[in-house]
Amino acid sequence: MAKRLEIFLASSVALALWSGTVQAQASGSAPVPSAQSQTSAEPEAAGLQEIIVTAQRRGEDLQRVPVSVIAVQAETLRTLQIATVADLPQLAPGLTVVRSGGIVPYIRSVGTLTVGFTGEGAVAVYLDGVYQPNASSALFSFNDIERIEVLKGPQGTLYGRNSTGGLINVVTRSPEGPAQIEGSIGYGNYQTVDAKLYASTPFANDLWFSIAATDSHQGRGYAINTVTGGRILENQQTGLQSKLLWEPGANTKIELSGFYNHTENDNGIAFFILPGTVTTDGTPSPGNFQSATRRNPHSKLNQYNVSLKADQDLEFATFTSLTSYSHAEQPLRFTQSGSPGAPVLGRSAVELNLFGRSSTFSQEFQLTSAKSDSPFEWVVGAFYLNDDTFLRQETYGTCIGSSCAPAPIPTRLYSYPTTRSYSGYGEGTYEVTSTTRVTLGARYTYDEKALSGYTEPLPGLPNSPAALPPTVVIHPGDPYPGNPTGIPTESVYPKVTYRAVLAQDLSDHITTYVSYNRGFKSGTYNPIAFNNAPVHPEVLDAFAAGIKSELFDRLLRINIEGFHYNYKDLQLRSTAPPAPVGGALLLNAAKAKIDGVDADFTLAPSRNFSIYGSVEYLDAHYESFAGGTCVTPRTIGGAILGGSTATPCDLSGMRLPQAPEFSFTLGASYAVDTGIGRITAAINDSFKGRYNLVADGYIQNAPYHLLNSSLNWESSNGHYSAQLYGRNLTNSYYYVGAGEAVANNDLYLAGAPRTYGVTLGFKF
Repeated sequence: MAKRLEIFLASSVALALWSGTVQAQASGSAPVPSAQSQTSAEPEAAGLQEIIVTAQRRGEDLQRVPVSVIAVQAETLRTLQIATVADLPQLAPGLTVVRSGGIVPYIRSVGTLTVGFTGEGAVAVYLDGVYQPNASSALFSFNDIERIEVLKGPQGTLYGRNSTGGLINVVTRSPEGPAQIEGSIGYGNYQTVDAKLYASTPFANDLWFSIAATDSHQGRGYAINTVTGGRILENQQTGLQSKLLWEPGANTKIELSGFYNHTENDNGIAFFILPGTVTTDGTPSPGNFQSATRRNPHSKLNQYNVSLKADQDLEFATFTSLTSYSHAEQPLRFTQSGSPGAPVLGRSAVELNLFGRSSTFSQEFQLTSAKSDSPFEWVVGAFYLNDDTFLRQETYGTCIGSSCAPAPIPTRLYSYPTTRSYSGYGEGTYEVTSTTRVTLGARYTYDEKALSGYTEPLPGLPNSPAALPPTVVIHPGDPYPGNPTGIPTESVYPKVTYRAVLAQDLSDHITTYVSYNRGFKSGTYNPIAFNNAPVHPEVLDAFAAGIKSELFDRLLRINIEGFHYNYKDLQLRSTAPPAPVGGALLLNAAKAKIDGVDADFTLAPSRNFSIYGSVEYLDAHYESFAGGTCVTPRTIGGAILGGSTATPCDLSGMRLPQAPEFSFTLGASYAVDTGIGRITAAINDSFKGRYNLVADGYIQNAPYHLLNSSLNWESSNGHYSAQLYGRNLTNSYYYVGAGEAVANNDLYLAGAPRTYGVTLGFKF
């Protein structure tokens, strides 16, 4: 039977390769790679190496984990110039990332659009085991990376709240080992300078220290603002991480970690007018990479994190304590309507100044069974999170000299959302036989949410509302006086999530599994709309069946998973009326069904050559969504110069946003040893089919490829290296976000154009 499976799976991957080639050739691009689950650029011999992941909160072989996981190692990130979480969709089909004042991931079309500090997503992002609570927190770059794991499907048992769609787990290096230092400096087009440094050293037999630093400066923006003449889509980032590892005894390990990141960019807030549309002030789209607003957008993020992790070997189990404190703050200024605007009613732009600040404390205790001959493995734990957020939003219209538009009314809003989350969890795996395993797990989460705040006139601008009281205050437990029915300003969301898995080994290297997982995204408030009632939690029930295999003496790895999701109470943000000008409404969008298939493969026929790839088919539709809105262009004439109108409609049957029906990555690397060192060529192609960017499908991304390639040299002694790289070599123009009827305008966010450069490195 195992032999027949090998033949079947080998045929399947051959078909997948042929299909990828046909797709690439149809678009005029060569078939190229996806960086999927390889261990390093230089294995010791032909064949695949074992990949250890922590998808189940313990180190395990990827092939034994009954979850669809894309595991990307540091060498792949370096080779393909993957710098941030925003770049990961190029390596993981089914993953898309929206830029919206931060990083908003969607996995298999499951995600929730948030802006900066205004909410939590449905795909959790972890850095060294520490949960990143809001969209802006994921704006860090990678330097001392060990690997990144993208877990597809709900992870509600072991990771808990807000991992409905899945999880992105970033793991950085621990300093244990001999002294080492490595670094690089690079220069690319758009006057981009990148520098990285990593160093670690032992202080004593039981004490190690490491420091990692990265700095990137893009001197010239990708796009131009046709009104101001200034460049936009720029990025400057500085990051610093340090670790101190202490092993006071053979059974004890304590690691203190500090992380700091400073980012200045306008990605996610630099809006472009949708081609074929005209804004309310009569401005048409000026063209690709051309914006039109009276001021250049800007964002500046400062964040730091301090964490303390302690592991104690108790012989029968390992006890782990992870304590973390995070602080982040970010001012943003941008034109929400994406247009120049005029100082008259109905043609004004909407100007926003938004400041967000959050302080987050978390504590997790975990007990994990020791590796032994016992047929039973288990993990239990408890988690606490305390998050205090502050938001200040200023909204006003177009002013030219002393002439200002009467709408939107110049207003300043202060908001203080808080979250207290408590949970306990447990999961166990029992070997029924030497080839059959059953896993059962459950988690109980209790979230407490509260909202308080007030609004006031925005001083210093004409048309500030004299009739508006100086402060309109809400306190926890009190209804908002501006809403006749009031809203509850304190809410609790208890939820039980669970997991069941049956895994069967068909041979030493072929495993099948079926699983059921429930995940949820906590209910929450819209912190910038005090009359917006809190939304209910999202709940996703996922059914999956998969096979993981390594064939032909571990020359070929093929993993396949089919899945079916029942998804209800989806949380969506809408800027369409009746949302206030400059704001958005948060609502539950009924039910959805999602079906699909993932397939990943890696082929390593020799020490110097590998080919790898992933493919996903996705069918995601609203099962019922009677309360949707549909957008249509307004008829131009008379006082109407342009814009769009949103009207209520039934979106049942509509395809979900961020859900390409077909996507793949395909890649290869080839190395040759020469008299001057090792030379490696790598190429990677990421393809995403057409998909909706908004709920009614009014704005879509056309099918596009992102083709990356690099040529790498490493000296014979391994001390020196050089790299020539190119990203988006075909210069595809694509969207990384969109908004419809935003102050009656239709807008999009543009992805990066072709970039290329050279990097020189050293390692001792």
